[in-house]
Amino acid sequence: MIQLINPPDIGKPPNAAMEPPIWCAYLAAWLMETEYNVEILDAQRMSTEHTRMLMRERNVVVAMGANPSASSTPKMPVVEELGATCVAGLHPQAVGDERLLLLPDPATMVRLTPAWDLLDMSVYKAHNWHCFGRDPYGYGVIYTSFGCPFNCYYCNIHALYGGRKVYCRDTDSIKNEVDYLVSRGMKNLKICDELFTLFPHHVNGVCDVLKGYGLNVWAYARVGTVNPSMLSRMKGAGINWLCYGFESADIAVRGGVSTKKQDPIPSIEMTRDAGISIIANFIFGLPGDTMETMQATLDWAEEQNFEYVNFYVALPYPGSQWYNDIEASKDWRSYSQFSPHICASPEVVRFRDEAFVHYFSRPEYLEMIEKKYAVADEIRGMLEWRRTPLNSKSE
Repeated sequence: MIQLINPPDIGKPPNAAMEPPIWCAYLAAWLMETEYNVEILDAQRMSTEHTRMLMRERNVVVAMGANPSASSTPKMPVVEELGATCVAGLHPQAVGDERLLLLPDPATMVRLTPAWDLLDMSVYKAHNWHCFGRDPYGYGVIYTSFGCPFNCYYCNIHALYGGRKVYCRDTDSIKNEVDYLVSRGMKNLKICDELFTLFPHHVNGVCDVLKGYGLNVWAYARVGTVNPSMLSRMKGAGINWLCYGFESADIAVRGGVSTKKQDPIPSIEMTRDAGISIIANFIFGLPGDTMETMQATLDWAEEQNFEYVNFYVALPYPGSQWYNDIEASKDWRSYSQFSPHICASPEVVRFRDEAFVHYFSRPEYLEMIEKKYAVADEIRGMLEWRRTPLNSKSE
């Protein structure tokens, strides 16, 4: 028996999702193809001590989170605490860990179906914003494609996929997986694809699969890859939220680390016209960022008044070109967004934390979100955790 372990997720905000460990489920399906007996220990809400007690002799600790950078790296210090003898995941793969078990390549992934039967699907819950006004339980996650054709300076996703080719699953296999997850109680769904809106034909096919289930769905999009027809079809399929990585409002900063040079306003307006809410991702402390450009980014985000935002600190994650170009930290604790050991300037971290509280405390935001979702009190409660000093949180 091989035990796949999703390690404890330390220091996670209380409003964050508890996602099914899809990479454990994929790895299990792959190993079972070669006639291994497999079980999954999802320890994300356990302590390291309890997890260690439950570990079998033959185990693989899978250090992969919902976000390949921000939520996978906090698991790496826990991998060391557990004394893992075999590991899998983006970061071990990026640094060539000697204990590494390679994850299936994307050409293999597109023909696999995750081994969801090895998990208790009833315990998982969606993000607070994804389920404003809804029950967050009954949460499922799927990939409909793997890979990303872009090569952003700060991103390390290519260390996982080994290139920039994108592989799409066929709609029959997607439908079979959705059918199964719905039979297990799924009401809320995340499409995990790095860039769901890349191929219109694929998007249309997936939307045809999803319509009729009445699911509450979110997915990742990119400025310049959407149009009114696509967005209307997505809304009709239950896609109520799209996540855009705007990163910075300063075109010089943004253009220096990615190919994201298009004007974001048309995509924002089209998305809103389709009735789809936006979760906007921003990164503070990118190469070339100053206090002035970070403030300009915050000002722009507030002007747009998105339904939700994530503010991240820029970190040179192992596997990224940024990591390769500098003498980056080797301490895994320094790559957790909420670790007191974070490898970023205190000024940037402080700006990020203050920006989050400021954004969600604004009367115009609270009025908008109350009118749309009646959750202003929930937002106020969420802010209490973010007001807590960084060094009082768990790593």
